[in-house]
Amino acid sequence: MNNKSQIFKYSIVSFAVLGVLSTAAYADDAKPVKQDEDMERIVVTASKRPKGLQETPVAVTVVSSKAIDQAKVMDIDDLQTLVPTLRVTPLQRSTNTNFAIRGFGNGTNNTGIEPSVGVFVDGVYRSRAAAQIGDLPRLQQVEVLSGPQSTLFGKNASAGVISVTTREPAYYQEGKIEAGIGNFNQRVMKGYYTNGITDNLAFSVSGGFNTRDGYTESVSGLDDVNDKDRWNVRGQALFEPTDAVKLRLIADYSEIEEACCTVENSVNGPTTAVVRALGGTDIDESSSFAYQSALNSDPINNVKDGGVSLQLDIDFDGYSFTSISAIRNNESDFMNDVDYTTLDILTEGGYTDIDTMTQEFRLTSTGDRTLEWMFGAYLFHEEVTTGDTLYYGDDIRNYFDMLMAAGGAAGLLSGVEGVYGLDQGTFFSRAC
Repeated sequence: MNNKSQIFKYSIVSFAVLGVLSTAAYADDAKPVKQDEDMERIVVTASKRPKGLQETPVAVTVVSSKAIDQAKVMDIDDLQTLVPTLRVTPLQRSTNTNFAIRGFGNGTNNTGIEPSVGVFVDGVYRSRAAAQIGDLPRLQQVEVLSGPQSTLFGKNASAGVISVTTREPAYYQEGKIEAGIGNFNQRVMKGYYTNGITDNLAFSVSGGFNTRDGYTESVSGLDDVNDKDRWNVRGQALFEPTDAVKLRLIADYSEIEEACCTVENSVNGPTTAVVRALGGTDIDESSSFAYQSALNSDPINNVKDGGVSLQLDIDFDGYSFTSISAIRNNESDFMNDVDYTTLDILTEGGYTDIDTMTQEFRLTSTGDRTLEWMFGAYLFHEEVTTGDTLYYGDDIRNYFDMLMAAGGAAGLLSGVEGVYGLDQGTFFSRAC
């Protein structure tokens, strides 16, 4: 038995050795396979220089123009369907849209609060949400960088960056028109045309519009909420006098006129009884996803955004120089029923006018080298003019009187007015 066991063991070892030798011989005879020839190399600019995705030491998600077209992504709001780490949340109005990456992103209810997720379109910084929510132009790709990116992208990129890159004009004639229809009476049309004027000068024009009825029905007979009504136009010129010099001029303009935003009632608080006693209607907390709105006036959200940018790239021996200059203007106004009931209690209205100027200079090493380097300077100047007003409605005085009566302080407002010699109904009136 011992001899048979040893013979069996030696046989297993012999077969294993022969198997390894045969595999090694087969590997020696086989021709080497060049995997790079059949693999697509994704080039990103997350480090402010063109690099392969695997060579970039940044957590970055790249979305190609093909993926965006297939998923019918129209704006950055839709982009979150393709980027798991991105969260886009519209708050009380469209210009208060909040961008968060990996759960980090500050609120945007205050115009003075600067975002922690930076949005760049062709290297130009968009400083506020009102300049970021428009439909995306003709794209090359979108890069979403997770985590702090302030070293290369500035102070407003502590949570991450959304970098949008559009296609440059082509020197050959090309055009495309795309139209579509959808539910809620959606109508979408966009197109572009590009061609070369000379051997070193090309241009492109693109534009589109996107309209759709609202999907939230008003319980008070007003217009539906959360519609779409936006259009955009964009022109580019590309000038390459030599192989080492490239100038790219971009001008764009867009408008948004929409009724935003829908809210849902999670919990009916103690004021619900007062609202109903005064004849008002709110949303039933048991039907949070009923897509209904209880308002006494249609919300208004208007945005006008436009700007011009000029990018200069010069290649030298061993390094390159980049300059990006841009000026932009964004105007927005809104009017929202912020008590979210059919009573005329409180309305908020306001406007914002933002003028920005940015200038970026970069010197970047090129070619294969042990030490890569980059030097740069960035200038950002912004002027913000804004106003926000709360308007008292016709029902606000009765609303507060009933709240105080419910709390055991009936007639308190009238008593205080009498003490100061004021007319009855002075407090919380339109004249205040």
